Amino acid sequence: MQAQLEEIFGGTASGTEAEVIQVSFGRTVQVARLNDRCAWFYFSELCYQPLGAADYISLCDRFPVLIVDSVPQLDANHLNEARRFVTLIDACYESRTRLVLAVQVPLDELFVDFEAQVESSDGDEELFVSEKGGNSSSFATTMIRTKEGEHFEWSATGLIGVSLAQLSSANDLAFSFRRAASRLVEMGGKEWGRQ
Repeated sequence: MQAQLEEIFGGTASGTEAEVIQVSFGRTVQVARLNDRCAWFYFSELCYQPLGAADYISLCDRFPVLIVDSVPQLDANHLNEARRFVTLIDACYESRTRLVLAVQVPLDELFVDFEAQVESSDGDEELFVSEKGGNSSSFATTMIRTKEGEHFEWSATGLIGVSLAQLSSANDLAFSFRRAASRLVEMGGKEWGRQ
């Protein structure tokens, strides 16, 4: 894998080593290596610190190719890092910046354990969204499923410690991870990206 990254970067003869570069709003990011067309980052530098869309767009504007090394499997214990990574993927996708990843797991296992469900504070129920519709909406009904497998419509319950906002947030997050995984597959084509 390292040899492939070196080839994409342009070989060991070009580029400078470890440098701090400006992004947005006075923030900086540590780049492991860079040349005039490519920047090589470690995942921790891009996603373990408080960076946002403006920072990633700034990088995409400057470099047609971004290499991100040491990308871990992202689960619910790395929620902020996963959100930042999705934002980076979106910025690269929208700007047609080639994103090259050195991932520790297969791409289809990159985002795990992000379920669109919320448990009540007493732990007896979990929420999910039914695609079938019902009394609350003609398109979708929010349902409660007990641990015994019984189903109840949300409007017929009064669960403590559960809100539809929580469920909506979980649904949005699960969708963004599915979209990011789909975009990574699309971006993996040899012809994808700006030249």
